[in-house]
Amino acid sequence: QVPFTKEQMQRYIRFARTLNPKITPESQRVLVDCYRKLRQGDTMGRSRAAYRITVRQLESMIRLSEALARLHCDDHIQPSYVREAFRLLRKSIIHVETEDVTFEEGDDGDDDGGGV
Repeated sequence: QVPFTKEQMQRYIRFARTLNPKITPESQRVLVDCYRKLRQGDTMGRSRAAYRITVRQLESMIRLSEALARLHCDDHIQPSYVREAFRLLRKSIIHVETEDVTFEEGDDGDDDGGGV
């Protein structure tokens, strides 16, 4: 037995799409804090000058927070939605740590020692 009919789910989704949640001042502070944590975590790698976390990730966190508010049929983006968006975004970012590649002088990549 399913808890909701297909029609009930369609009606819920249609209603949720009409909502335009606004961010609260407290949620704004949480958003800034979470974005700051993402940026700080990004500089822990080898190159402190190269940032992979950009404004795009901030925009993604905002959109995810809005979607979570719609999911809960809430007119306001709550701090808990921002924290969940931060968690989801952090889990989706792939951190690749590799060693520097070094080439020996005269190494042309040819294993058999022959030319061409």
